[in-house]
Order: sequence, then structure tokens, then C-alpha cells
Amino acid sequence: MTINLPNDLEHLVREEVQSGRFASMDDVVAEAVRGYLNSRNRTTETPERTTQARQPIWELIEQENSSIPSEVWDTLPTDLSAQHDHYIYGTPKRIEP
Repeated sequence: MTINLPNDLEHLVREEVQSGRFASMDDVVAEAVRGYLNSRNRTTETPERTTQARQPIWELIEQENSSIPSEVWDTLPTDLSAQHDHYIYGTPKRIEP
């Protein structure tokens, strides 16, 4: 089989071989095809994945939040949303009316 690649891709394949990461250009192309096929197969939806993928974002957030122990929630500041700049960037706290 002969594969004709655009010059920029052929150059990248040659660089991979010259770097020693691959023994031959055939190895580089074979690895690229395997990677493509694996990623394509992972994105093929099964009925189980379809249900999860269509789940509303707030339900996904609730699921993640439920996995956090209550002790961790208790350590969060009560003014986190109002003073997020202070906690993220270290700016002075805003004075609340």
C-alpha cells in the first residue's frame, strides 16, 4: 500500500522517526491510524452513554457534588460566591451593605 501525505505531514512523520520515537515511517502512520480508530470507537455512543450525554448539566453537577463529603463542604467559606475575587485572586474583600 502506498500512502501519499501532504508535505507538512510527511515532514512531521520524518521528524518522529529521526527523533527516535519510532523505528520507521510505517510505524508512525500505523500508530496514528490506531489512535484515530480508538478515538472514533470511544465516541461511538452506546445506549448507556447516550442517556448520560443527554443528562442536563445541573444533574451532572448534583451528581458530582453528592460525591463530596459533607466535611469538605463545611470547610468552604459561607461568602464564597459573594467574595470569589478575594478567594481566587487574593483581592481585598468587598464591603457588603
